Amino acid sequence: MSLDPIQFAACREGDEAAWRRVVQSRVHAVFRWSVMLGLRAPEAEDAAQEVLWRAWKQFHKCRAPQAFDAWLYQITRRVVANMRRLVWLKRVLPTESPPEPAFADGPTPAIELSVRACLGRLSRKQAEVLMLSDVEGYTRDEVAAMLGIPPGTVASRLRLARKAFRAAWEQSQVDPPRLPTEGGTDDKRRAGPRRGTAPRLSWEQS
Repeated sequence: MSLDPIQFAACREGDEAAWRRVVQSRVHAVFRWSVMLGLRAPEAEDAAQEVLWRAWKQFHKCRAPQAFDAWLYQITRRVVANMRRLVWLKRVLPTESPPEPAFADGPTPAIELSVRACLGRLSRKQAEVLMLSDVEGYTRDEVAAMLGIPPGTVASRLRLARKAFRAAWEQSQVDPPRLPTEGGTDDKRRAGPRRGTAPRLSWEQS
């Protein structure tokens, strides 16, 4: 996914109105990335603000419109890594509250939390490639650019990540609630994923 060339040129010239339009088009993605990389929703909101502020200040470093999302994701990774180091103590306190759903327009809360828990059991490399490919819908070449690895490495990591995710889901003790499925009205068709059946990850796809 690339940035509109006209918006890109305007941002390079310091057009704040153009940048606000870019922010509106990318802020939700940056928030999702931050959550999937391990931050809680309030932390992810702070991270998204920091990412976009840095991107605006450093926009001259972005090479081309088609490189924008990859460049923005790299900034997100660095900001999230820094924030996770700052909040690590909170994560080991016995009074820590359980995670809460972060996406108003995603799946049901139980499904979202189950997916995030399973992603958390994968290695960082596997979780990232699965998130970008199957949750965000980027192509193999786009994911390769975002992670700075060859497309072939993306394909091999994705294959292993999907296998690991399925295994994690099968071991999950969470029973997802029943979900409606397209084209079905009876109880059998309305039944959501059963325990052991990995859900479809592309939340925003119809």
